Amino acid sequence: MTAESCRPAWADRAYDKSSKSIFAFCAFLLLQACATQTIALESQNRAVDARQGHIYFIRHTSVLSRLGAPDIRVDGKLVGELAVGTYIAADRPAGSHTITVVGAMDSVGCEAEIRVQPGMSYYFEMGPIVRTNMDTFNIASMGVTGRPVPCRNRHNTPYMFYSLDATAGAAAVARLKARN
Repeated sequence: MTAESCRPAWADRAYDKSSKSIFAFCAFLLLQACATQTIALESQNRAVDARQGHIYFIRHTSVLSRLGAPDIRVDGKLVGELAVGTYIAADRPAGSHTITVVGAMDSVGCEAEIRVQPGMSYYFEMGPIVRTNMDTFNIASMGVTGRPVPCRNRHNTPYMFYSLDATAGAAAVARLKARN
């Protein structure tokens, strides 16, 4: 008697079903990685308004950051979906604002409070949540150089924001503009 003859008939069907599901999921992720593009819901070619603060959300090109285009929100309002190697700009009046990045498998996202001054520009890179030493490697490999911005609701999200100074932020946006 062989081991195969002792296995119930339903075991083969269950194995076939789970392997097909895994293949379908991997194919979906691959297609998502190829098809994602940045979608900005606010005009990106507006004249600069000195009464507003300018917030830039940046996502660097990296092999480790290819999946999906996370939602970017300001004060709960969707301002766009940020694909790899792109940025989104949003203008807001002076005062406190909540910025949020929401990943594909996350309904809440990582929320951070920022303070905006009129006529000033603020630059935020999107990068992975840091939980272990391996995450530090992921940050470096994704090109993230900013300071982590403390956020709420970071339990289920893979992303958080990193703040850049004005010089580094403007240079990052200029590199992305030149590439696209």
